[in-house]
Amino acid sequence: KMAPSSISRVALSALIVIVLAVSCSAKPKRKQVSIEDEDVIKARDFALAEIIKLTDSYRDMKINKVISAETARSAFADGTNYFLKMELECTSICAAPLSPASTCRRGHYKGVNEIIVFEKDDGHYDGIAIDEFPQMDGEYHPCTPSYKGPEKCNPAEHRTPEQAALFLDDDEEDAAADAADAAEAAKDEL
Repeated sequence: KMAPSSISRVALSALIVIVLAVSCSAKPKRKQVSIEDEDVIKARDFALAEIIKLTDSYRDMKINKVISAETARSAFADGTNYFLKMELECTSICAAPLSPASTCRRGHYKGVNEIIVFEKDDGHYDGIAIDEFPQMDGEYHPCTPSYKGPEKCNPAEHRTPEQAALFLDDDEEDAAADAADAAEAAKDEL
């Protein structure tokens, strides 16, 4: 026979397990909001700015329209998540200058993407999540490591001098090294 205090402890433990199970399985409920809502517009603009930072290919990315917007309290209850469904479009020519180690791909993209914007309670945005990265339909730019075509890269047009040095051919590297040695020797003579 169990003592009354043991029964109370078992009952309390069972209650705690049930409460935890219910609270852990409960997901924040999404609420439909207007695409014209001021906070949605701020989240939309933040999402676009973050997408543009991802690659030189997205430099000219634009939002054709916001299809829908929902909000929900974050899973950690420390902010608001904005669930945005947007039609994005971009024509990429990989214009100069390209960023270091660019993977710029020329071409066109038009598609619908779902993006989550994470906003903290203190008002700052913590980042985004995107369902699928937009894919340009063209070839990589010749000055990117991924390019495999016959077109030659002109580093002077698309890179800073430091970046251009990373893409020099062996003959060009030798000439550049010789020029640097000559410049150093001339400097030493002064």
